[in-house]
Amino acid sequence: PMEVSLAEAMNKHKMVQNGLLTVSSALNTSVSLGGINAFWGSDQSALEWAPIIRNEELTEGYYLLPEGTVLLPFHSFAAMNIGHLFWDDLLPIYSLIDMFEMIPDMTTLMPLRYTLKHRERALWATCDLRDQTLRECKQQFKKVLPLIGVDPKIMRSTEDSILNITDNSEASKSRYICSSKGAAGMGVLNDHGFKTHGWNKGDYEYSYNAGRGSVFNRFRNFLMKNIGMDPIRLVSSEPPYIITFSPSNSRDPDRRIRYNKQTTALEKAFKDEISRGDVVVRSVQFNAIPIEEQVKKVAESAIIVGTCGGGASTNMFLPKGAGMILYYPDKPSGRGHNYPARLDWDYFNNAGYARVHWLPISEKDSEEDVDLFVKLVKNEIETISHH
Repeated sequence: PMEVSLAEAMNKHKMVQNGLLTVSSALNTSVSLGGINAFWGSDQSALEWAPIIRNEELTEGYYLLPEGTVLLPFHSFAAMNIGHLFWDDLLPIYSLIDMFEMIPDMTTLMPLRYTLKHRERALWATCDLRDQTLRECKQQFKKVLPLIGVDPKIMRSTEDSILNITDNSEASKSRYICSSKGAAGMGVLNDHGFKTHGWNKGDYEYSYNAGRGSVFNRFRNFLMKNIGMDPIRLVSSEPPYIITFSPSNSRDPDRRIRYNKQTTALEKAFKDEISRGDVVVRSVQFNAIPIEEQVKKVAESAIIVGTCGGGASTNMFLPKGAGMILYYPDKPSGRGHNYPARLDWDYFNNAGYARVHWLPISEKDSEEDVDLFVKLVKNEIETISHH
């Protein structure tokens, strides 16, 4: 009632009407339930949400989620792509619970995927746009939810939520399910804000993630702890130095490349070290192995080599002090992509715990570029050995 009275007074105040006086209130605050996609244009407003405030007393019973559970309603950006899932869904979810200090050891997260209502069709490039994209989203969520400590079997949306009653009742006794803690409002907590991931020239005019390195590091550590891995480990200054190639890690033809000349050149340059077991050169098809195994193989690498984009998202699990070499499409590729695309540069360049190098794809197999690549790897191993 007091907030209603305040709101009424605010609405009459001339300074409010001129935009010179603002008061934070549950009655005048709204958030975006999901990360913002710059391509949605005016449709971005479809994600605006605010809680309904009930002033009347609840006269019937309600179910209460277990103590320590945090209810997290969210709209998925484009979870069928592993990169979007990590940086446009999971990173904003983590940022929310981090800023509200909801990450003690006993916290259980309950993400609830929100499906938009009152629209003829879902937003462009989102999970619910087509049956195929919905299947792909569910498959990706099932794969990565253990990283945030969530059992994939309990992940639901607002369209298919299920109430499991623990008192052996055959039917629910109340319409209400309550949580003592909740968080919503992902908006621009993703890795690119209102920009895109690096397809356009304007994406490079400023760094959206400057100063967010500590958040990215805590996010990485949180994910690793949830699958029982030690996130604090530094890259070893002692051999063996594992150099991991990630071939064909993209569905995009421009980035679906192999590294035959690079691996052959390294095997020649490190012939003696390889024979002693001091250097290991290997290729890993990451999309063919479980996410826990992906994290493990990245975390034990001294250097990882691959192309930028969603397929490189697990590079975030490199140990501190490791090296990352990313090849990027340096020539226009059509479909409105008319600029060299260092995809996700704003995330990796600001993460702070790994050295990141960007090499163009177009000349990667030339003698000059292969020679430069070998020199770069040698320098990385020299740097790591003195870590």
